[in-house]
Amino acid sequence: MSWILAAIYCGVLWLVFKKLKLMKLSLPVAIVAASVGPSLIILLLLCAQYLHPYTPVARVFQEVIPVIPQLRQAGRVTEILVEPNTPIKKGDVLFRVDEVPYRNSVTRLTAALEEAKQSEKVAEASVELAQASLTRTEATLKYSTDNRDRIAKLFESKAASQQDLDLASNRFAEADAAFSQATAGLTQARLSVDLAKAKIEQAETQLSDAQYDLAQTTIYAPGDGYVTNLQLREGMLVGGAGSGAIMSFVLESDNTTRGVIVAAFNQKNFLRLEPGQYAEVALHGYPGQIFTGRVLNAIDVSGAGQLTASGVLPSDLGGSQPTMFAARIKLDSSEDLRLPGGSQAQVAVYTEDLQIAGIPVMFLIRAQSWMRYLM
Repeated sequence: MSWILAAIYCGVLWLVFKKLKLMKLSLPVAIVAASVGPSLIILLLLCAQYLHPYTPVARVFQEVIPVIPQLRQAGRVTEILVEPNTPIKKGDVLFRVDEVPYRNSVTRLTAALEEAKQSEKVAEASVELAQASLTRTEATLKYSTDNRDRIAKLFESKAASQQDLDLASNRFAEADAAFSQATAGLTQARLSVDLAKAKIEQAETQLSDAQYDLAQTTIYAPGDGYVTNLQLREGMLVGGAGSGAIMSFVLESDNTTRGVIVAAFNQKNFLRLEPGQYAEVALHGYPGQIFTGRVLNAIDVSGAGQLTASGVLPSDLGGSQPTMFAARIKLDSSEDLRLPGGSQAQVAVYTEDLQIAGIPVMFLIRAQSWMRYLM
């Protein structure tokens, strides 16, 4: 850029002093021309590269969803209903997994749940029986206690024999033991009810998990878009412990993501970026064209500013490469543009400071765009 400005300045001097002869070239004029012109060029270039951020590092990103079957037990693929790189709608079926083992699990656990509910009814009936037994033994204990006390008073007045007192005491002891046993039986019956309820909750949870697995045997498209790099085949096992993504689903861009360019700027320019600033974008796929846009937002963080949680203290906080920060640029018009994910671009953002200094940046991005015909 400096060579181009220098050539333009030399051409102006040639026109003024040689071709048009508007001024006579003297030593003082030559000294002024040789010092002032280059100084202004250098000053203009310094202001341009600082006040108006420019970067050749910009890219179009596409939202991609990894498709991971949420099956606790591995299943076999029985049907694939999608073609690679073919547009589909949200909710369309991508593929199906053999549902027989999962349906059998649902049937088995449904029966187990019903058995647990019946066990709860049996336990509740046992509580009623234990309560009746407790009531009966409580009445017997009260009668035996009163009878023992009555015989004891008669024995003191010599109206009852020792044998009668011993018999009443034995019957009291038997009634007391029966009451204690009935109390323990009632407690055990109530615990059986609690255990039955816990088994019901466990069976309901297991059944819910099995029903979820059964529902996951049919995989649907998470949105409008298409599947790419489809390597899945019928008969393959998917899901299970440690399973990963088996296909990539590319989401169709919506109004919030269509025409958005992510550009990386140097630190000296990044802090001058603000939302709403005017920007120009030169897409590598459209050489010779300049697209206008606006800054959506600047992302005030990068990977270099993150520390990973671990038990090891960081030993190196520096790096050989300077950190660049990202900003999102929204094109003013992108409805008719094809912007494949990964497309590269160059971006220039023009601030309100010394706007004349943006002229070299405008010239630079246009020159680079025209050079894409050759590169």
